[in-house]
Amino acid sequence: MLKYFCLCSLLLSFIGVADDKAAVYKVAIIDRFFPLSLSFDSEEEKAEKGWMYGLLDLDDDDQKEPIYHGDLIRLIAAHPGITFISYPILDGWNPMSAIRNNLKTILDRYPKQTLDALILSWESSTLISAFEKPLRRERAEHYKTIVKTMGERYPVWKTTHEIILMLEQLVEKGIRVYTIAGNGGRNMVNTFSFAKGVTTVGAKESELSHFVANNSFVDVYAQAAWQPVRVNDQQGRAIGYDLNGDSCVDIPLSKLTGHGLTGELTNRPWPMLKGSSFAAPAALKQALFSGLSLAECH
Repeated sequence: MLKYFCLCSLLLSFIGVADDKAAVYKVAIIDRFFPLSLSFDSEEEKAEKGWMYGLLDLDDDDQKEPIYHGDLIRLIAAHPGITFISYPILDGWNPMSAIRNNLKTILDRYPKQTLDALILSWESSTLISAFEKPLRRERAEHYKTIVKTMGERYPVWKTTHEIILMLEQLVEKGIRVYTIAGNGGRNMVNTFSFAKGVTTVGAKESELSHFVANNSFVDVYAQAAWQPVRVNDQQGRAIGYDLNGDSCVDIPLSKLTGHGLTGELTNRPWPMLKGSSFAAPAALKQALFSGLSLAECH
């Protein structure tokens, strides 16, 4: 009996040590997510919201899948070593105000609810010429002053300036904050990039240079174009779609509006996802797990 007890104690001790070594990061995402409450008044309203906020029609049934922008961000960033905390931008909310309010909630909850990282795949962009051309990183404080001045006339820029300051507060707490270059093209800048310590992510694909912004505030580049690919079972039957290229099912058939029953599912649905929104989660995942294999089904 004593030997059995000692063996169990040693085993539990070993498991505890192993768990301590396995890093699990807490990552917040502020975004628009498909509402899990399914609080739609009718199927017609659900379909209408799908066309407003959905980005994929994988089964080609003329209905967008119940997978919104934030859900895709989470799928691209997904890893066994990440726990996500979702801060939603709800239907009918002003996005910038919702981002500001969610950031306030995150700050109010800290340190009782700590975070390792935040993904903000949204932008508050304007022409670079509103500041100066070319942009210079060392002039970030001056650019923030301009945003603050713009906010004296326009509420959206007042909110933007408040968001910039909150992002800096998160960075000061040691939280990695990832935002996007923006999708306005060469002459635009996402003013969230002016926040000190924030990592701004652009597209590594040169063919997206006309679409994704690129300026001196872009820190890193990551994959911004993502092609869903059908995944089959051993009998060649479709079981879902892989989004992040690891050959694992990220979107099962049960998630599709037609549940995969509307006909032959295409191997590579079109259009594919494109934008710096999808580069930010990829860059964060690579930074958190640099040097480790990411091709692991979970």
